[in-house]
Amino acid sequence: MSAQKKKKALDPAQRRAEMEGARLFGKHVSRTKGRLLLAVTLACCALPVLLGLRLWGEIPEIVETGLIGMDGRDDSLPRPAVVFALPGLMCLLDLLAHYQLLVSQKRMTVPKAHVRLVGRWGFPIISVLFCGGMMLQSAGRAWDLSFVAPCALGLLLLLLGSHMWDCPRDARVSLGFALTGRPGADWDGVHRLTGGVWLAAGLLAIAGTMAGVSWVAAACGALALIVPGFVVWRQG
Repeated sequence: MSAQKKKKALDPAQRRAEMEGARLFGKHVSRTKGRLLLAVTLACCALPVLLGLRLWGEIPEIVETGLIGMDGRDDSLPRPAVVFALPGLMCLLDLLAHYQLLVSQKRMTVPKAHVRLVGRWGFPIISVLFCGGMMLQSAGRAWDLSFVAPCALGLLLLLLGSHMWDCPRDARVSLGFALTGRPGADWDGVHRLTGGVWLAAGLLAIAGTMAGVSWVAAACGALALIVPGFVVWRQG
């Protein structure tokens, strides 16, 4: 039975319950935020290509994956597939996840369990940590804290920036504590600017790590603290 027919088959009470569940679990966002997050997550999925290009000469032409195929042999991948195809696959899967969430939002239905699990950030996280880690290991380098920590910082900034961009006034995580006692403060403006800065800082922190510029992540972390503080101070 199609989704449209299923909706017609439900009585009004069931349909209202389904719509309420969709609002709670559907990961609904505005059209503007949906487009913003699609652009940001696609860029994030593609960033490991920078690492692959930097390590191109160190990555062997044939990379052993450690996975055994049906013929009993290792499913090895050529270097271009590791550097370009794997992040490209993450971009494609990310696009499909966003599309499925959009369709569910338009129909006011709860997305399938695997779509809810992956959400909008599952494939960017996989691309940055695991595709990037595979490139490092194939080049004979360590997948260690010096790589994971700045990438994790960048991903955290992206997640927080996504939340802050349209943060509701009753949210548990917000800048509300800093705006208390400032009756003229622009809640939406402060949080939207903070969210935008954190999204940009997160992408730059990951890009700097992939490009081998270690100080960029630290600078982005400092920027993420300074800018919101300055903006809140100006609200006084």
